[in-house]
Amino acid sequence: MIKSISLLSMNELIEQFTTIVKTKDYFIFDTNHNNLSLKLESYYKADYFGVIMVMEGSCDYNIGVEETAYHLSKGDILFCVPSEIFRVNAISDDYNAKQIFFSVDYISVAGYNYKSNDILKSLSNNPSNVIQQKESLFRRLLFHIQELQQLNKPETTHYYFAEMIWHHFSLMIYEINNYFKETNLAPNTSREEELTTAFFSLVRTHFKEHHDVQFYADQLFVTRKYLSRIIKKTMSQTPRDIINQVLLIEAKLLLKNTAISINEVTVILNFSNQAVFSKFFKKHSGKTPSLYKKNDLF
Repeated sequence: MIKSISLLSMNELIEQFTTIVKTKDYFIFDTNHNNLSLKLESYYKADYFGVIMVMEGSCDYNIGVEETAYHLSKGDILFCVPSEIFRVNAISDDYNAKQIFFSVDYISVAGYNYKSNDILKSLSNNPSNVIQQKESLFRRLLFHIQELQQLNKPETTHYYFAEMIWHHFSLMIYEINNYFKETNLAPNTSREEELTTAFFSLVRTHFKEHHDVQFYADQLFVTRKYLSRIIKKTMSQTPRDIINQVLLIEAKLLLKNTAISINEVTVILNFSNQAVFSKFFKKHSGKTPSLYKKNDLF
């Protein structure tokens, strides 16, 4: 019986390892028997996705409310989804794994920017799964994760830093999603998840014109309160958070285009005036649009 669950967040994870990184949207580190931060036999729930690549040794997990048991050994991959209960039961003395964790909005970005409308649905609806002994897939994923780890080091000064991150991150996501499609893993299509998927689809289509949650609730024939409760439950974020994240990502992409002025970005994203847009951008990015545009960083 599950008595208590500890909640894990991306920020706490990064702070715990006292690691300086260029972007906090994903975090990569190596885990072994000595530096495992989780208590054995304790229950946890994370607000992020994860991919765990077992390099050596073995590990025993229980995942989900049914406490499905998994045994991971060298060459196995564990794909984890947000808000799913798990516990680590045991790890071998020689256990070593490379892990990448990334936020919900980061996986959303891959879908928006690369026109893969079903990525978020597919990855969110599939429960955590062990991909066993797929040598070719393991090798490809490991390559992209190692590249992402190197790119996120503070000393990295590559001119195309942002573009290379998106390249490797997207390829990693496509590899995982392709595996799910090829193996025909049956998604959980509860009413709550269907509503979540429909909400994301609407946001993809209308986020530039409609920033208000009420519009999406009306389109889905539910109350704003109900929509907020369901999205908070399934995604650990509010509808407003998700809309703002999508707007922010699009704003960053537009600002990187030297041919588009800040005022034009304001118009494209349907903000009432440049001052309102600037206030929004600074609140959510920590920089003014002009400073961000000048630095040309993502």
